[in-house]
Amino acid sequence: MRILILAALEKEISVLNNLIDAESIDDFCYAKVNNNEIYIATTGVGILNAFSTTHSMIEKLYPDVVINIGTAGGHTLEVEDGDIVICDEAIYHGGYVMSNTPTASWEVMDSTKLIVKGDKKLSKLLDDINVDMTIYHGATLSGDFFTRDIEMIKSLHSKYHHLCEDMETIAIYKACKEKMIPAIAFRIISNNELRGTLYKENVLEVNEKLQRVIARLLHSI
Repeated sequence: MRILILAALEKEISVLNNLIDAESIDDFCYAKVNNNEIYIATTGVGILNAFSTTHSMIEKLYPDVVINIGTAGGHTLEVEDGDIVICDEAIYHGGYVMSNTPTASWEVMDSTKLIVKGDKKLSKLLDDINVDMTIYHGATLSGDFFTRDIEMIKSLHSKYHHLCEDMETIAIYKACKEKMIPAIAFRIISNNELRGTLYKENVLEVNEKLQRVIARLLHSI
C-alpha cells in the first residue's frame, strides 16, 4: 500500500522521518515500513498551498490513502494541549463580513460553508493501537487564519460544534475527495485560547508526540 503523509511544516514531519529512516527524494521523503511505501511531504501553510500540494502529490505518487498530521488550536474547553483530534469531518470557514465599528463584529457568510468528511475506516486506525493519550473524534474548522479572539471562538463553536481549528485539513480532504482517495487528519492540540495556552509555548513538544504516535501507527499497519 502507498501511504502519503502530509503536514504543513517541516517541524511537523522531521521526527517522523528520523523514526522510520525516511530518505529525502526531490520534494518528498520516502521509506518502506512493513511492505508499505510511505511518502512524506510538506504542503506549506494555508488552504491554497495545501490543496495545490495535495493535488500535485496525488498526481505524482498515486497513493492509496492520504494522512494529514499537524497541530491545531482547541476551540472548546473539552480538549487540552497534547490531546489528539481525529478529524471525522473538516469544515471550511473563510467568508466573513466584518463591521466597521470600534468593536468590530464578524458575520459568517453561510454561502461559503463547505463540509468534507474524513474516511471512516482510516479514522479508526488509532483506536486499534495503545496510545497513552486522550483521543477525540470530531470536526475541525479550517480557514486561512488562526482565531485568537475568545468571543469569536465561542461564536464559531456555537455555530459549528467543532473541536479545533487548523489551516489545511479542508483543502486536503477536498483534493482527495476529487481524486477519490481516502483521507484522514490526525491533529494534536498545541494551544487553546479558552484555556489561556499559547501556540509557541509547547508546539515542538506536541509535534514530536504526534509524530511518535504516527510512527507507531505505520509500524502497526
